[in-house]
Amino acid sequence: MEYDHEIVKIAKCDCCGIWEECTVDYIGFVKEQFGGSWVCGLCSEAIKEEQRRLGVELEVAMQLHTKFRETATIDPTMQIARSFLHLLKKMASSRKSMSQSLLS
Repeated sequence: MEYDHEIVKIAKCDCCGIWEECTVDYIGFVKEQFGGSWVCGLCSEAIKEEQRRLGVELEVAMQLHTKFRETATIDPTMQIARSFLHLLKKMASSRKSMSQSLLS
């Protein structure tokens, strides 16, 4: 007779995609802690740190960490292009509001 704590499966982190071998019990434990998502040890610590540092709910901390992971893996050229696009949007928005205030 096998118990769940003896069965080992491969689990993929929902944040970073890393694969780990874990027992079924441990996978269930982690998913219970993280709202049904399985996260690796590194990501779980980062998420907990985001919660502590920012005082946000688990879901928000997970979203922030996932967003960070997405942008951290982007090609540096793409990061510069996105930053430049963001700057241009801010400048355009600033000019719109300034011209609207002059018309009032």
